[in-house]
Amino acid sequence: MFKKAFLSASAAILVGTLTAGSAMAADFPSKPIKMVVAFGAGGSTDTMARIFAKYAEKHLGERVIVVNKPGAGGELGWTFLANSKADGYTIGLINSPVVEVYPFTRAETVGYSMDDIRPLVNVVTDPGVLAVKADGPFQTLTDFIEFVQSHPNEVTVSHEGIGGDDHLAMMSFANKTNTEMNMVSFSSNAEATAALLGGHIDAFEGNMSEVSAQINSGTIKALAVWSPERLDAIADVPTGAEQNVDLIAAASRGLAVPAGVPDDVYQKLVDASEAVINDEEFKQELVKLNMPLNPIYGSEYVDFLQDSHDSLKAIWDVNPWVKD
Repeated sequence: MFKKAFLSASAAILVGTLTAGSAMAADFPSKPIKMVVAFGAGGSTDTMARIFAKYAEKHLGERVIVVNKPGAGGELGWTFLANSKADGYTIGLINSPVVEVYPFTRAETVGYSMDDIRPLVNVVTDPGVLAVKADGPFQTLTDFIEFVQSHPNEVTVSHEGIGGDDHLAMMSFANKTNTEMNMVSFSSNAEATAALLGGHIDAFEGNMSEVSAQINSGTIKALAVWSPERLDAIADVPTGAEQNVDLIAAASRGLAVPAGVPDDVYQKLVDASEAVINDEEFKQELVKLNMPLNPIYGSEYVDFLQDSHDSLKAIWDVNPWVKD
């Protein structure tokens, strides 16, 4: 279970902690807040973080400074978040499902556990798409599948880190279609998109918001969207299920703090997050970027991530996915 902030059993320390916590919350925030993004600049996580930070400043009354700490598919940034001072002045973007899986897929080396962070709010849930260059040889998902089946391990497809939604989506795709591909990791979907357009990879697996503009402009062709229904933002793109590939995949992006942040400071951050999400100008910015808003607050977000962790851990225990 995710670690809850706890108080000492000692009555004297309990009183002192409550008093200090209340005083901290009354003054919070009184200086700039750092928002850690565990991926490179320019990707959808970074873009969402910067928009959120802008409106959080409005509702918190202090600057919110975005700091990119990319590396190891997000692990470095989340380790930094988990080890930061638990005073509410360091918050971070967390990406599900990847943030939940590293503690068991990289158990010998990972620098954090889910006990070390306390989720605040989920903000968006962004479906995955499989896309190719518009002027390339693949015009339909069937074309792509047939070619990959006859050319095992020749087709290169991007993902944003082992155990991430992109990687898991392509593993599931490979299992469902009896295909083998060469999966190439990038530090951000922005880099993967550039690699696709430059002809360095054959296909892009990433989030809809990353490539919706290129899809609608005709630069990139989406072969499928991994959502239950078609999306208004890319209405002409069929779902996988429409093409006999029953696959659902998405990335959820939210906010978290180090475990141990006082409850009243934590609640101030949850309340501020809710104010941002209900801000009409913020909503409109997400609409323009085709980022589907999906708010889940506080304890419900904790449960959401716990359920995801348990489901993926059960799969891993039976059939661990291959690491590169």
